Amino acid sequence: ATAGKRGNNAAQLEMMQMLMSQMFGGSVPTLRKVIESSGETKMPSVQPTSTVREASLIMAKLRKGVLVMASDAALVGIFTPKDLLSRVIAKGLNPDETTVSQVMTPNPDSVSADLTLLDALKEMHDQKFLHLPVRESSGKVIGLVDVMDLVSHSAGEGGGKGWRDFFSGAMA
Repeated sequence: ATAGKRGNNAAQLEMMQMLMSQMFGGSVPTLRKVIESSGETKMPSVQPTSTVREASLIMAKLRKGVLVMASDAALVGIFTPKDLLSRVIAKGLNPDETTVSQVMTPNPDSVSADLTLLDALKEMHDQKFLHLPVRESSGKVIGLVDVMDLVSHSAGEGGGKGWRDFFSGAMA
């Protein structure tokens, strides 16, 4: 009868960590591993001067948002489907005339490549983010993960077997 009540978070987190650990064979992968295993050979990025249409075509192909990188490889923003909907479409802006720099989220928070998948999901939940830029300790941006990347990666080998194992264990 404690479902939905606050105060259980430590026990819930401990249970989730145990189940995730079982799913991943003893260790939860880091964002570095998620990015390396994604098969993406190019970081999803555009320049601030790119048009919204150009960015949208890349986003549609990759099925995620894009990083906005300056010519010196500095992260200056992020442009996501949410930005496209709320800052371009809803306001009636022309995607062929609007630059990404006009409608992006500037100076986005980023996380360490060594953050675990579970900690990244918690950060996304707590901050209400769907996308997270990922950096090396040197500050170099190495990629972008979205919530679906993390959920899909957590499914483990075999097309969702990890989640079947998780629910079997959680419901037992």
